[in-house]
Amino acid sequence: VPGGTLAPFLARRGVRLQRWLQAAVTHTYFNFDDPLVGGYTPPQVALRRAMALAFDSAEEVRLVYQGQGEPAQQMIPPGCYGHEPDLKSEMTEASLARAKALLDLHGYADRNGDGWRERPDGSPLVLRMGFVANLRARRSSELWLKRMTQAGLRIEFEVAPFAELIKRSLAGRLMSWGYTWSAGSPDGEFFLGLAYGPNAEQSNDARFRLPAFDRLYERQRVLPDGPERLALMQQCTRLMLAYVPYIAHQHPYANDLLQPHVQAFRRHPFLSDWGRYALVGDAVSSA
Repeated sequence: VPGGTLAPFLARRGVRLQRWLQAAVTHTYFNFDDPLVGGYTPPQVALRRAMALAFDSAEEVRLVYQGQGEPAQQMIPPGCYGHEPDLKSEMTEASLARAKALLDLHGYADRNGDGWRERPDGSPLVLRMGFVANLRARRSSELWLKRMTQAGLRIEFEVAPFAELIKRSLAGRLMSWGYTWSAGSPDGEFFLGLAYGPNAEQSNDARFRLPAFDRLYERQRVLPDGPERLALMQQCTRLMLAYVPYIAHQHPYANDLLQPHVQAFRRHPFLSDWGRYALVGDAVSSA
């Protein structure tokens, strides 16, 4: 599916393409218990914002994912209640110049002339990020290395199997890491819950604990859908964008290739047992 279009040799065989944007988000989180990338003070927030500005998620979609995604503006994905389709955030405004200016302003400077920035107190600044051992992750890590180096930030990678990284993440032993969360329902509350304090050490990989956010989250979860709840969810989104416990990178596409004998097919956006929605030949696969 190069460029989002069915390859000609498949089209000639009668294969059809159904392409849709998944209710999912690929992200990077920062461990707020880590003394370097965590914390709520202006210099710590500035470092995370600078990393988000320095990294180019659109370039990652283009080079690493071969265009099979849309750059994300927020953690709540499309198709979920609470997603803001018109929201434009810094998540897609890659700018090395702004990243460098932000780091300079908050005291992250190269004091010893070795080409790498130090922390405001002069101590070493070495970022660490987890990655699984596969080709796509290697390409993504190469992009992180290039972009952080251009910003003057030293970064190292911890490569391990996915299961091992999950264990380290739950134990709070990773400075940062990322993967893809998929929605299990049409309610965007789950993605806000990734920043809910009591979920730390569970789905809240960032271990983000902000009382103001927690109060908003708790208020919205007991309200029915409507303008009041949406307003609270949007305030939660703004706090996540401001403090940057997560960088939302992209919402991936799903590509379903249908053989000629498949008369009808509709992938359910939240359930994985898609077979019940396929009509093959003259028979429905299941009730």
